[in-house]
Amino acid sequence: MQQAPCFSAVCPAAVAIYRRRTTVCDGNHMRSSQIECADGLHITVFERDGGEGAACGYATRLWDCSVGLARWMLESLLESPERPLRGRRVLELGAGTALCSLAIVAAEPDADVTATDVDPAAMPLIAAAGKAASQGRRSSSPRAALLDICASAADAPLPACDLLLACDACYTPQLAAALARRCAEALRASPSARVVIADPGRPGQPALVEALAEAGFAASFERLDATPLPFAEW
Repeated sequence: MQQAPCFSAVCPAAVAIYRRRTTVCDGNHMRSSQIECADGLHITVFERDGGEGAACGYATRLWDCSVGLARWMLESLLESPERPLRGRRVLELGAGTALCSLAIVAAEPDADVTATDVDPAAMPLIAAAGKAASQGRRSSSPRAALLDICASAADAPLPACDLLLACDACYTPQLAAALARRCAEALRASPSARVVIADPGRPGQPALVEALAEAGFAASFERLDATPLPFAEW
């Protein structure tokens, strides 16, 4: 078994500090939230009630775990003089409101970032957040795409990526096992890729580690604040 270049983190629960206001976009009420992800740097995300199918409601709201991961990545990237994500392809699975993807774009405008989710209701939220970002100091934004983590690689192959992100996506053992298969898919397609997974302790977390081990990749969950970015040897 090889040690996977995979970072796994348990995010603190009380991390969301943001202001809310309500706006209207295309006839749908969307709540916009200003998230302070680094000193003096706020990122706008959009939420709304509802969603479709089995993912109903999950993809259209902001979760504390994503705030913790976004802050960790943004602060780490802003402190790195090497700009490890410059020109890199970043793919976020189960992105929902796409805060983590937006944080990466804020830290590295030259990264090629795609935020995906199975719920079509997440797509206009990501688009609205990207538009808000492009109106500020940042000129780029993540693209939004529909992708089902649980689909097979044959039916819905992952886009090529250098960094795969997933945050708070281990709600069930079945979903966690599917996520592990996607991680293995990305790592086999590009052995130099990195995988970053954050989870606050959902029921499927052990199944993720077990499925990764069965796929030949060793991974373990560690405290977010005790783990460096996994880009040192990139």
